[in-house]
Amino acid sequence: MGVGASAGKALPAAVLAMVGACATANGHGAARPAASPSAGRYAIVPQIEYHQHIAGPEAVQHVAHGAPPPPITLPPGLARVLQERQRVSGSDETDALYFEDAQILDVSDGEDHWTRGKEAVQRMVQAYAPGTRFVPTSYGVDATTAYISGVVRSGESSEDEMHFALGLKRDGRGVWRIALEYATVKPPLEFPAPITADRTIQVLDDAGIRRGVVLALGYWFGDGTEKDTAAEHARVRAENDWVVTQVNRFPGRLVAFCGVNPLRDYAIPELERCAKLPNVKGMKLHFGNSRIDVRNPQHVARLRQFFRAANEKRMALVAHLWVADRAYGREHSRIFLDSILPLAPDVTVQIAHMAGAGRYVHDEAMAVFAEAAQAKDTRLRKVYFDLATVVTESQSDSTIAVITQRIRQVGVDHVLFGADAPVLNRPRPLQAWATIRRRLPLTDAELRTIATNVAPYMR
Repeated sequence: MGVGASAGKALPAAVLAMVGACATANGHGAARPAASPSAGRYAIVPQIEYHQHIAGPEAVQHVAHGAPPPPITLPPGLARVLQERQRVSGSDETDALYFEDAQILDVSDGEDHWTRGKEAVQRMVQAYAPGTRFVPTSYGVDATTAYISGVVRSGESSEDEMHFALGLKRDGRGVWRIALEYATVKPPLEFPAPITADRTIQVLDDAGIRRGVVLALGYWFGDGTEKDTAAEHARVRAENDWVVTQVNRFPGRLVAFCGVNPLRDYAIPELERCAKLPNVKGMKLHFGNSRIDVRNPQHVARLRQFFRAANEKRMALVAHLWVADRAYGREHSRIFLDSILPLAPDVTVQIAHMAGAGRYVHDEAMAVFAEAAQAKDTRLRKVYFDLATVVTESQSDSTIAVITQRIRQVGVDHVLFGADAPVLNRPRPLQAWATIRRRLPLTDAELRTIATNVAPYMR
């Protein structure tokens, strides 16, 4: 989105093409055996997509960053390395520039992972087309190590298509060489233009899915970047209203959830306002974006008030529980289960991404709910878990086994299909369902249950 360079002219576009390609190997690089499910398995299609986003003008403006750092002049030794790195793009002339055991971030299967060695270096360098420019915006250097970071551009273009970082060391002759290279596409949420409900309908039609749940990004504006609370609330309202207007262009196919930071003073008034809007079924909360800390008693008190209000207004809740805390896991889920969830006993609570950040790397958080479900905890009676971005092509078989175990523990009748926003680096519903259907070792009956589950708020 917005990159625009053709693969024949510049590597960043080639990298984008690789990122979008489907992987053919598991997380360890070994080819997978061919699956042999029943023919009927491939006829199973979800009835509802439970986790889609669109983005209005306010959301686009919110993620439009200011001017990037200006290019800088590097010291001669580092400038030589960067000039040489540009020169070798598209070639295999890497021996003099890289250490033999250089570490490379490989993005070729859509799931970034680190690899090292000559073959990895050559595979990545050859993917770049001649003319690709590495524009430095920062560096650091001491006696034996250095780094260079900046942006990647195509030819004479002034558009930043990728971000890069090089880690350098001196070799035995005192010459700077590359020990580490990291390059990644720009974050996919930098929308160049609004994503409308037409796009949602398009990706649903491609997958043969009749209905969809559209989650507004109103919570984005409560991330602490706006100092004027009144102005912040105005932007929240504008984004929520835009999404509702878009969704109501497709009655019978789409429903809307408004978005808000539940810690804000205006959160409950916004919930009450949204409850009166047509075709709005609930509220989307993002604990990470909203800087929520469930170990903070004041935050828990606010959440309890919000959940109680949602219950009174019969507004369902979609909760993204993950927060940017290395300690995120069992304790966070336990507090949510014990102290927050009970305040909304009469409405659906949909836990996004199976309690993770997207990729399935927080099993300890999901384990709390799985164990509670196995213990027949009645607090989970109206709790559902969506699969948005949970199952990927490159996960190891052991991770797939854990995901399958958790699905069965909470019960397949409480698992919902989702794919997330139709943007760069996110699989469309058609791709996401194909991966779930192929990779998860569920029975046809289990898969069909997930595909046909109807959350209470959609009945």
